[in-house]
Amino acid sequence: MWNVNRLVLSFSVLVILTNGQRAYERPNKINVALYFESLCPDSQNFLINQLYPTWNTIKDYVNIRFIPFGKSASKENGQKFTCQHGSQECKGNRIMSCALTRIPSQDLQVEYLRCFMDEYKFAIFGANENGQKCARLVNVDFEEMMSKCYQTREGTDLQLQAEADTSAVRPKFVPTIVYNEAFDQQLQDESVQNFRQTVCKLVRLYNIGNCT
Repeated sequence: MWNVNRLVLSFSVLVILTNGQRAYERPNKINVALYFESLCPDSQNFLINQLYPTWNTIKDYVNIRFIPFGKSASKENGQKFTCQHGSQECKGNRIMSCALTRIPSQDLQVEYLRCFMDEYKFAIFGANENGQKCARLVNVDFEEMMSKCYQTREGTDLQLQAEADTSAVRPKFVPTIVYNEAFDQQLQDESVQNFRQTVCKLVRLYNIGNCT
């Protein structure tokens, strides 16, 4: 199991100075990967109540990547996907994969996902709820996204990539939060309880900013 001391080393990059001395160069940002699912209540809670309210506090210190797949699985090279919370969840994961490729700003990605996770839970009652309002909120052309990504091989390939990324982590719990490509159970547990506090602890540890 990774601990904080080992994680420090994973963040460090060994550089050779011109005089032959060695030094460890700290990163100027923390890499965060979030593995989640569209209809998972714990994913909804994390994005809406942990990540979103925290974002303005931590955004200067992190690079964040969103992987909407969770405990899903593909069959026949993406001809079919099965998801933990049913076919509507597979649909939501695929919509998010397509939308995220069309949202270059991390700020807007966070805004979109907060909206989508809040709205899409109603898709279990109505098949016409696909997060249209959320796409408009961040200036994504919903019809273009659905016709040129969701309904095409692009959407399939995005979900297959999300599956490959998720398989590398093998999450036991959704959402799973990974820092700098090194899963740490202690940081996972702390992040689910208080994401801002966990990120700020790492920011202070690496001395890359003043985050409280």
